[in-house]
Amino acid sequence: MSIDITWERGDSAASVSTVAELDATLDTISHAHTAHLPYCVTLVAPGGDDFPVMLDICIGHPERSIAYHVAADGSSAWGYQPDLKPGPTFTFDYAGTPTDAWPERTRLTNTTAREAARQFLATGGQRPRALAWETGLSR
Repeated sequence: MSIDITWERGDSAASVSTVAELDATLDTISHAHTAHLPYCVTLVAPGGDDFPVMLDICIGHPERSIAYHVAADGSSAWGYQPDLKPGPTFTFDYAGTPTDAWPERTRLTNTTAREAARQFLATGGQRPRALAWETGLSR
């Protein structure tokens, strides 16, 4: 199973099929852009008919990340760690657009976001079990 990863305005992309390739790609993105805003990277799994099966995570913030998942049926949810308080508001690059991550969205560490990405790859796009998932939040 392989997934595609896109970042910046979508013109930067990679395909990965192993955890080692995923980690190396995320490391490269993170290290290459340390002078810029953190990046939102989109992981896309094959098989979504009407909706792309995807996971967005933030790469490059020193403490926190975000996670947003869209399933094949179009349902979506924000991921968080139940034992972690809301984090700082920060701005990240979402497809070339500066976007704010609000505290209720930054309730996960970079380590947990990376684990969610690994689980997304390993399960072919299923909602990662590394996080709890909240639907229906505004913003």
